[in-house]
Amino acid sequence: MRVAHRAAIAAAALGLGLLPLATSAAEAVTADVALPQIAARTAVVPQAATLASRTWRLAFASPQTLDTVGVQPSLYRGRFYRAKVERERRCIVRRESSGHYTSVSHSGYRGAYQMSSALARGATWMMQPEFTRVMGATAAERAMQRLRATPAHRWTRYWQDAAFSTIYNWKHVKSGARHWNATRHRC
Repeated sequence: MRVAHRAAIAAAALGLGLLPLATSAAEAVTADVALPQIAARTAVVPQAATLASRTWRLAFASPQTLDTVGVQPSLYRGRFYRAKVERERRCIVRRESSGHYTSVSHSGYRGAYQMSSALARGATWMMQPEFTRVMGATAAERAMQRLRATPAHRWTRYWQDAAFSTIYNWKHVKSGARHWNATRHRC
């Protein structure tokens, strides 16, 4: 179990696994990463390593995050998640994409929340400080770089939920709601 945790953290630090991985690919990553490399890259306290490993699995490889269809509870429960806007968040997903996280509109908006490329890219900069605390500086930097290089509709459910909550509740609850004004007023 300890090896799997370290391998998951190392894979995140190496920038692997940001796009959905099947179980066999995740096992291959674990097998390919040598323990000395893992130890060198994960000089964190065990409790933080466990949190980073759980976050990595949930964000990149869990069955929940790879399920890209349906209006479900937010997978992201970090700093910017607010339970009191969860009903509104679900309504926005329903109206924007009918719960299809891989949706692309004819005008170029992407993902469950129909974000523009610029908004999605900006969200990665907003998310980086939080994930630096959770995953470590190197892993967070590489994660955000990979997200910036990937269209938002190809992000996993976790990352799309995290981007929405971060934007929506950045300064205070609903401070970023204007990005979804046309939709949220009908919710």
